[in-house]
Amino acid sequence: MFTELILHENPTLIKGFMGIPAEVFWQIVEVVTLILPEIDRQRLDRPDRQRQSGAGRECDQPVVIRVAAVLSYMRLHVPQVAVALMYGMTQPDISRDLRRLLPAIQSALPCPEVWKLLESGQAIDAATKLTLEELADGRVLADATEQRVSRSKNSETRKEYYSGKKKQFTIKTQFVTDGEHHIKAISASVPGAEHDKTLSDKVRTVEHLPDGCELDADKGYQGLDKQVSQVTVINPETGEQQSVSRLTVQTPYKKPKGSELTEEQKTFNSLLSSIRVRIEHCIGWAKNWAILANRFRCAHSIYTSIMRTICGLVNLQTQNWQAAKTANSA
Repeated sequence: MFTELILHENPTLIKGFMGIPAEVFWQIVEVVTLILPEIDRQRLDRPDRQRQSGAGRECDQPVVIRVAAVLSYMRLHVPQVAVALMYGMTQPDISRDLRRLLPAIQSALPCPEVWKLLESGQAIDAATKLTLEELADGRVLADATEQRVSRSKNSETRKEYYSGKKKQFTIKTQFVTDGEHHIKAISASVPGAEHDKTLSDKVRTVEHLPDGCELDADKGYQGLDKQVSQVTVINPETGEQQSVSRLTVQTPYKKPKGSELTEEQKTFNSLLSSIRVRIEHCIGWAKNWAILANRFRCAHSIYTSIMRTICGLVNLQTQNWQAAKTANSA
């Protein structure tokens, strides 16, 4: 059974079981220890709580063990009872802490924004919009990823989650990154039958992006350029007003029926693919955590929170290796 002392004395265990360096783990523990009491207070004092404040069994495990158990479970995605035995906990402890600790862990990480599904006419939260200063190269990459889930017993639910592309029952999330491997936003998760473009429309991807940026996406996003509004600018050469698109959308050319792409179109597609591969890198790094790589076995209600937490871990590791690369080249 792992204890706090064992984790302190064996930092390689942290890397092996949680996928992060030991120093990062202890930084997360420090932040969680500070803010968890306030998060717990808000949870216990919420208006819809049915039990009286103070009721219920208190957790008898230290914060460091609880954080280690949650991070290990997400990295390994073995049965919860196995992780519980590793840390002297119970399976219900692991299940509860997946819901209770993730908000605190996210506070210690550079987590992306979550773009919610919006109804027609519903305003976008200004805090979730990206700014040009947040984009390292003024470029935005968008793509969706799917993960297999269990087959539902309900026929209507099966229709919602069946992905014609994957030929499996899946749950889908849209990623938005810049051109330098930083995950800037993710969508709320949706059933796998949702088309990539439909999901993009529901979270209003274009409206979240700043003027002057470039959005690069795959063929599934064709038609997105038609959603870009026009802005009026002054031509510096003529001094006249002219209407231009407030941002640029680039998607690959589709091969016309019965003919071939031109050499220029093939070159454009190849160049765009070499740029878009960076968002594929980010998605692949997130799936180094087995909970996002194998069949998802937890409640779908916490999927987006788990995805956001892991994206925060990926962003932190990206920042660290990019900083090290810059230091080595100096």
